[in-house]
Amino acid sequence: MAYILVSFLWWVFLSSAIISAGYHRYFAHRSFQAPVWYEYLVLLLGPLSGSGSVLGWVGVHRLHHNFSDTEKDPHSPKHVPFYKVLTSTFKVPNIPRSAVKDLLRNKRVVWFHKNHVGVRGLSFWIFFFSLGYVWTFWLFVMPMVYGYVGYGLLNAYCHKKEKVRNLWWVNILTGGEGWHKNHHEEPRNWRIGRKWYEIDIGAWWIWLIKTS
Repeated sequence: MAYILVSFLWWVFLSSAIISAGYHRYFAHRSFQAPVWYEYLVLLLGPLSGSGSVLGWVGVHRLHHNFSDTEKDPHSPKHVPFYKVLTSTFKVPNIPRSAVKDLLRNKRVVWFHKNHVGVRGLSFWIFFFSLGYVWTFWLFVMPMVYGYVGYGLLNAYCHKKEKVRNLWWVNILTGGEGWHKNHHEEPRNWRIGRKWYEIDIGAWWIWLIKTS
């Protein structure tokens, strides 16, 4: 039980502070400003979620917003087989440079994009030799499982019949991303959960570290 609890809490941190606040609201939408150390933290830990590099993630997400629920949407459950969206195994066409031109000017982002596989591999061995194989499974392997499942549920169920929906239970594995309708209405608002009962852990982290 302790393994599961620690693993889940580690994922709550990764999904809210790194992916939802960092990959999504900071890099993809530029909805707030943060210190440089936060960029490094996001770039270093992001690959541990199974989400790949920031550059690729942001490119896919911006295409999703620009062409939501059309044939050009990389993970629309209307145009992509549902099981591929649900399992996060959809294929992404080449991302136009124009979609990520701002990030291509960021040397930190470009370096981690070129080396994110190596960063993930090095992280695995650090986990393995410092914590052992059991904790490596729960803290390195399982977060990738949580990520594929969580964001699969988000993309598959928050878009239905070309309508964007808020689904509270999607937040369990996505750090506040379940308020998806709110986000599509105001994509540059770093507060995705607007009402008192719309718990948004990603916004809590942003409130702690944002500079403006």
